[in-house]
Amino acid sequence: MLKWIGGCLVLVVVLLAGGSWFAMRTMRDSLAPDGSARVAIRAAPGRIYASLSHGDSIKTWMAQGNTITTWRSGPLVVGDSIRVEVGRKIGQPVTWRVSELIPNRVVSMELLRPGTQRAMGVRRDSLVAAGDSTIVISKVTSVPAGDTASSTTGGLAGDMMLSMFRLQAKLEYQVLKARIELPQKQETTR
Repeated sequence: MLKWIGGCLVLVVVLLAGGSWFAMRTMRDSLAPDGSARVAIRAAPGRIYASLSHGDSIKTWMAQGNTITTWRSGPLVVGDSIRVEVGRKIGQPVTWRVSELIPNRVVSMELLRPGTQRAMGVRRDSLVAAGDSTIVISKVTSVPAGDTASSTTGGLAGDMMLSMFRLQAKLEYQVLKARIELPQKQETTR
């Protein structure tokens, strides 16, 4: 009887490990080889930049299903914070701090460590004009922790967290794409 229970336990552990590996691989495969999320949106860079860098607009496309709090109504400025609370208040909220704004080209934010004002990750969203569309390229990277340059978010958990934020960026830009392109589609069908 104990051998049977032990065998089932080993099988469960193997299935969980295999499922985690498959999920991680699937997330990585949906991104570009360099880990960036890329989405083409049929609009000018100025229109997309306005949505990315405006406190009121961010609430409509960022982290769907969660509570987004910005401390500024209107255009963001460097140093502003964006707080994301998971829908059912599971865990601590995530805080992004705007670190760089280059009109019509770049919006960059730092992911802050809970309880501190130190960055643990950076999300850099670049806009590249391509004909009548704009390609949004989102690159999420980790920032070394502590004073040692070699220490990062850490191992498999850190890789999974980065992959999650990269995939989240891609999903957010799919929502933004739908919001921006929908009015254009309705105008052309009239």
